[in-house]
Amino acid sequence: MKTETYKERAYVYLFYYVLLDIRSASYTHRIKWWNPATWVQAKNNMLEINNMADVFHNLPDLIVNKPDEFDEKWFWDYLKKRLPKKYEFYNKVFNEKMNEIDR
Repeated sequence: MKTETYKERAYVYLFYYVLLDIRSASYTHRIKWWNPATWVQAKNNMLEINNMADVFHNLPDLIVNKPDEFDEKWFWDYLKKRLPKKYEFYNKVFNEKMNEIDR
């Protein structure tokens, strides 16, 4: 299998993890109207979801339909800038999938 196909699969796998993170961060049943601390957490979760959407919204289209336009270095740099706390985890998920497929 071509290296490009491995990468596509690894990026699809990474996108799956991002969607799980968005789902987890979007649970509104944890917000208690009488507890302002939960409001702050809800705001932080919404900001994180917004950052995830900004980083990943074009990824599927680029890797499948426009691979020539996908700048991998820019993507990872932008991910690190927008989601510094998630960067290491997402990078690890991607690389583990690449290594798994490569075997």
